[in-house]
Amino acid sequence: MSANDKLQSQRDDPPSPIVGENLARIVLSLIFPVLSAIGLGLSFLPSPYENKSPNLAFGPVNFAGHSNWVFRDDVAAAQVVLSSGHSSTEPARFITAFPHGNTGTLAYFRPVNNPLGVTLASGSLSSVSGEHGQVGITGVLEASGDFDFGVTILGSVRAVRDYVEGGGVLHPEFEHSVAERNDSSVTFRRSWLHGDVVQYLRFDAEANAAIRLSTSWPPVVGVTRLQSARNATLRFTTTFNFTSSTAPRGLSPAELFVKSDASTPAVLASVLKAIKYKAHDVTQQLVFLSYSDLFLAGGWRFLTYFGRDTLITLKLLLPVLSPEATEGILAAVIQRIGPNGEICHEETVGDYASFLNIRNGKPELGTTPVYDYAMVDTDFLLLPVLADYFLTSAGKARKAAFLARKSTLVPGSFEELVRRNAKRVLNLTASFPHDHSVDNLIPIRAYPVGNWRDSHAGLGWGHYPFDLNCPLFLAAPLAIGDVLPDLYQQNTRRPSQSNGCDLFQVTVTPEAAEASLAQYIERANLPSSLLYGAGSLNSTGTPSAGWSAPNQTIGGDGTSTIYALSIVDADDRSTVNVLNSDIAYTLAYDTVSSPTELRATVEALQPYPRGLLTNVGMVVASAAYDTNATRTKEFSNLAYHGAVAWSWQQALMAAGLSKQLSKCGLSNNTETALPPPPLELDQLPPAWCNDTQLVESLQQAQTRLWDSIAGSESVLYTEVWSPVFNAAKGKFDIGDLGAISPDGTEGDAFQLWSYAFLGLVDPRTSRPVAASFVRPSSTL
Repeated sequence: MSANDKLQSQRDDPPSPIVGENLARIVLSLIFPVLSAIGLGLSFLPSPYENKSPNLAFGPVNFAGHSNWVFRDDVAAAQVVLSSGHSSTEPARFITAFPHGNTGTLAYFRPVNNPLGVTLASGSLSSVSGEHGQVGITGVLEASGDFDFGVTILGSVRAVRDYVEGGGVLHPEFEHSVAERNDSSVTFRRSWLHGDVVQYLRFDAEANAAIRLSTSWPPVVGVTRLQSARNATLRFTTTFNFTSSTAPRGLSPAELFVKSDASTPAVLASVLKAIKYKAHDVTQQLVFLSYSDLFLAGGWRFLTYFGRDTLITLKLLLPVLSPEATEGILAAVIQRIGPNGEICHEETVGDYASFLNIRNGKPELGTTPVYDYAMVDTDFLLLPVLADYFLTSAGKARKAAFLARKSTLVPGSFEELVRRNAKRVLNLTASFPHDHSVDNLIPIRAYPVGNWRDSHAGLGWGHYPFDLNCPLFLAAPLAIGDVLPDLYQQNTRRPSQSNGCDLFQVTVTPEAAEASLAQYIERANLPSSLLYGAGSLNSTGTPSAGWSAPNQTIGGDGTSTIYALSIVDADDRSTVNVLNSDIAYTLAYDTVSSPTELRATVEALQPYPRGLLTNVGMVVASAAYDTNATRTKEFSNLAYHGAVAWSWQQALMAAGLSKQLSKCGLSNNTETALPPPPLELDQLPPAWCNDTQLVESLQQAQTRLWDSIAGSESVLYTEVWSPVFNAAKGKFDIGDLGAISPDGTEGDAFQLWSYAFLGLVDPRTSRPVAASFVRPSSTL
């Protein structure tokens, strides 16, 4: 996910209740009784869309002020999200999100006089099937006060996102109408933009509740408690009859994870044991996002295919995933490869696909999916993980059959489609080895978007991102040798060991570092105490050796090397000197060809703001060393790609550091359960393993990293959060980015690539993360 996948966000306080055209439609539908004949008609019939998905029912999972429930059976799969207000004017928010068709509803409940709390009654969720192919879910809500219905949207989760994150953007195409209303129920009804799909959201008054229509003008529909001292209960039912595509079949834990046997390496066996017996709740969350033909990026906001998310998840979880689940992820990516070898970033389906097709002048396409190919970094993510899989025993045995499969979405075999992507990678990287200059780096494709930090400010207004032009630039071409060896051998401009890493190197002297840090903490309103010792990490775990004040270096003259976040463009070749976490790509994708990257890793894994580590997680960027003062705000803890923590970036860093230390025989992680790639870049062990000081510094950095990760345990499987400094404690608290930032984005409670931690082991304790964190002295 990225800024391209969202509109610029504002607080999700909706405007006044049901206004304008929306109100007119509601009033008309209330006036004309003929509309009441369009009933919901829910007789409970066998569903024609049974898909034999394993049942799921869990919640609430609380994150950033939102409570999340999940339900899935053979009929329907959905996530329910409730957010209560905290004042007599702040509304409660109710969302349902279905993976099938990326279908959703949004309703605001505006409190009358008093703060309103709304929750879902325990165990009340179930699926429903109705006439005319209607399927969906029903459940019971409990409300602590009277309320009026505010803005209500039926259609696509994307339309809901546009409103919630876009400061109230309400496309007229997604406005609802009221089908019927009486003293005991109100039904919102909307026809989709294409075909015969009709969607309903119905509320039935149950205990201590009545539906009312105000006598004021304009009229407002609301709920009144019959006895003010008791909660009202309402049953909601939301259904739709989207039949133009088959609902995907959900996977079970047994199908998702590889089976352990006597030949399984000990570390991997311990991780699989922990997943099975210790991580039931977390596993259920991942299972909700896992389907036979694709994995979903995250809920509630991204219950669709995202190429980058699935490929990075697979890269990190490969040792623990079954071959069937692995090939399901790979097939989803391969079958969406574009005509020029591009990897699809995002798939838009259902009603929002109709919306985009109409806007693109092709209304006749209806709900035909729309594929987004804007992200150039995603083009480089398939080949490395495909090579990893084909090096495993299962991958070797299944490679020929897998590549021979025929795509069901676009013409061609899997091999033909992968070959198309490989040729694209070779073409994009062909010129650089012969002319080592910015001119031959790869720019993002559709400025300002193009890599995972795809926004103007997210890359510091740069066009050439580090992650693409340093690690991925080399990893993808070299992987062709394991995936399509004939293409690798026949290519007249075979990939070399050349990449653009050195063009991003920035040297920082001790004097410049201290001056920059002093200015930064003043601009960022942080205390100078964070610059000494372990900073906010004091007493968070076992303090590792090597802490020093005011700074730590690795020998030499005290200068440090960092890697710039990006290069501005071909005309302005200056670097954006923002310290960032993307050095993790060089570690995890095994493109480290020099100790320089490892020393830069040690520098990055210092306490924030000297480095990236806080007591509640690793931030993904810090402008502490950038002399451009405006970047302090652009990369603050209120910015989506600033001094905030993304869990998957922590996992990528942890897995990558473990992979590098394994070359020196110093890793106990599941990465060691995979066979090593061909030694294109380094001998094993590499020469730097003989540098005792460097190796010790890496181990100390690893301990610091895991001290930081452990502090984010409560949000480890979510999307993004903001470290907020608490002066009274001298440490950071976990903050809700969407709530505290005027242009922030609400995070997901479930985020696919964050579950990569299920495959990792805490090196401080040798304990699988799936078994939860404990003090370093404890054991599994």
